[in-house]
Amino acid sequence: MAPPVSSAGSSADAPAIVDADGHVVEPESTWAEHLEPRYRSFVPRAVREGDSFRFRSGERESFAMRARPESLGAPRKAGERSGGQTVARGAADPAGRLQDMQLDQIGRSVLYPTFGLMIQAVPDRRAAVALCRAVNDWLAAYCRHDPARLYGVGVLPQTSPDDALAEARRCLEELGFQGVWRRPERIPGTPSLHDPGYGPLWSYLEDANRPLALHPGLNGLVPCDELRHRFDDDYGAMHAVHFPMEQMLGLTDLVCFGVLDRHPRLRVAVLETGAVWALAHLHRLDEHLELFGFPERPKEKPSDQFRRQCFVSVEEPEPGLGAMLEAYPESVMFASDYPHGDGIFPGSTRELLATDSITEEQRRRVLCDNAERCYAL
Repeated sequence: MAPPVSSAGSSADAPAIVDADGHVVEPESTWAEHLEPRYRSFVPRAVREGDSFRFRSGERESFAMRARPESLGAPRKAGERSGGQTVARGAADPAGRLQDMQLDQIGRSVLYPTFGLMIQAVPDRRAAVALCRAVNDWLAAYCRHDPARLYGVGVLPQTSPDDALAEARRCLEELGFQGVWRRPERIPGTPSLHDPGYGPLWSYLEDANRPLALHPGLNGLVPCDELRHRFDDDYGAMHAVHFPMEQMLGLTDLVCFGVLDRHPRLRVAVLETGAVWALAHLHRLDEHLELFGFPERPKEKPSDQFRRQCFVSVEEPEPGLGAMLEAYPESVMFASDYPHGDGIFPGSTRELLATDSITEEQRRRVLCDNAERCYAL
């Protein structure tokens, strides 16, 4: 096994590994404490039905998942299937999370929500903003337990570019977050990722030196009708396709319509999809720029834009990781996905620390340096 990365953090012996995409699981008290009563019908809830559960929000209802609601915060052990029953102590408790981070040699964690991944399809503009504010306020309180080791990333409403900019300002300037995020999907009734109305948001993030993250999640509340139709609501099949498909579409949106080209200081994290998919997709985007062109002719190839501005995350030494790091050495970060059911705990960092498929310099970049660059830690 490779030696641990050198120490950093709030105490002298805290390791320097940075978890670039961990999660919290917002408790029921989030909505009672932070959301106006008139919007609580939109709150996403996990409803158990025998050995399955489904999510509900307002009139929307998801497909059934063959697990218990507890699996949202119950990571699997190495070699086991997803859907554990023991909720991780750090899902909603920051003190418990710090103890679990120490077990996996993680010094700092960048945190995203869980139920916050389910609110983007709420069509009511005021309700969408209120839900985002509630999630962000609760996450800010969680991170205040140890702001030197716990970093929040704020969820943005997708109903309006103006609302997204206003919440981004609040997240960075009032809540002290390290970045903001939205989903990659083109949700019916909402503006596209390349909508010109987002220009002020991209410029604001450039000036603030904070990233935008694209973070998908399969829950059935955010529309995925084509996947449901094609795979007959089978969660495993839909999950395998949803993440890379949506992130390819999101990255293509930012490249082909000139967002990265017009905003060369905007950093973008494309998360929870692995890393190596981007190697082939960027080659294809470069090729298509030459073959067909894009709506706005960029000054640089898509691969060069990505190399300068974009990041992906890995949970394990996936096949081809060495080649990805040779092409994009500063663009791959480690992510634990703790405490979600498809993440591993304990042992989320074990394989990346032990693998001989990457060099020591590449290991340090993945486990620490690249996340520091992405999030300006």
